[in-house]
Amino acid sequence: MTIFWHFTLLANKADEFMAMGDHFRADSAHVNIAHLLVLALVVLSIASMIWALTRWQEHDFNWGVDNPQKLFLDLCKQHELSTAETNLLRRVCRELQLAQPASLFVDPGLLISAMRLEKYRESQAKFTDLGENFFGYHLWRQALAADQNQHHEHSRTV
Repeated sequence: MTIFWHFTLLANKADEFMAMGDHFRADSAHVNIAHLLVLALVVLSIASMIWALTRWQEHDFNWGVDNPQKLFLDLCKQHELSTAETNLLRRVCRELQLAQPASLFVDPGLLISAMRLEKYRESQAKFTDLGENFFGYHLWRQALAADQNQHHEHSRTV
């Protein structure tokens, strides 16, 4: 409210502001503090707006380009995953130390590796549902069978 009141007072003295340039002449050189405050306020407002727009644009640009987390979240939305499923996949990404979390959506071996971890034993059914959702029933079963064969052969040689 007080800002509005100040602008109203300044608007009443519009003729003084129209003659701001007259103060730069040597014959009428005197400093009007009100003019300087208005000029400083305008410059500060413009500079603040430019700074804010630059930061906003920089943030949007950086978030949209080459951002593995954004790609991961977009894929989770595209597959209509629940919050619990998304959080499970995030934990798997951290556990497997994946630089590209979205690779869970293209490599069934990563989900199978997560299933083999002791801490995710109780989530076997959830991983099976996710694997069938991501890769389809037949491709997921084929990846499971290939992993079991490889795991079985490895245990025989050891």
